[in-house]
Amino acid sequence: MIKKYSAVIEELEREILNGKFDSNKKLPTEEELMERFDVSRNTIRKAVEILVSKGYIYQVHGSGIFLREFSKAGCIPMWDMSGLTKTFSKDKLTSKLLEFSLIEADEELAEKMKCKTHTKLYHVRRVRYMNEEPFTIEESFFNKDIILYLNEDICKNSIYEYIVNDLKLKIKFADKVISCEKLNKAEALLLNLNEGDPSLIIENTVFLSNGMIFDFSREKYNYTKAKLLSLATL
Repeated sequence: MIKKYSAVIEELEREILNGKFDSNKKLPTEEELMERFDVSRNTIRKAVEILVSKGYIYQVHGSGIFLREFSKAGCIPMWDMSGLTKTFSKDKLTSKLLEFSLIEADEELAEKMKCKTHTKLYHVRRVRYMNEEPFTIEESFFNKDIILYLNEDICKNSIYEYIVNDLKLKIKFADKVISCEKLNKAEALLLNLNEGDPSLIIENTVFLSNGMIFDFSREKYNYTKAKLLSLATL
């Protein structure tokens, strides 16, 4: 059963990303949120605390709950694990599937995913487009013992939405390693860039709430389109 504060977070996050509160940059009061969701003050405060930690809002005691002021155009939030489709909900995200296969984990992948060698993995490689412009080349490996079923149609859309909404799995956190490297000829062609151009690389090891690794991925971003967004607080 979904926790009450999780339902509040999910709905408010969706509304924030869809721009519902853009006009005044302010969320309803605690009392208004309590009445709307029919929950206690502690539930609202827990939801607000988590939305603050995710970087969507900040709270000024005595004044209210405000949206954070930053430009998200093309920015990849380092704290966000909802996937590009949800992160860029105002943009048109599409995918071109380059490879979909079922493989066995070799020693290197088994070590990265903390599974046994020969574990069945879905191997997915695709180009993600934002507003019809190539944004990233994404190569992912999903543990079939956890992600029991994938197909090409799912991979052409949002895999993470499928995992959360259809499989009912809870994505908790990820380890991210950020680096840069030069594109080879084939990669440059996919991203409409030149061979030898730089690429922003994000390597993700993604965990469920039970601590199990279900996804290891490596994303190569178009350096002319992508920016990283992180948070700093005192």
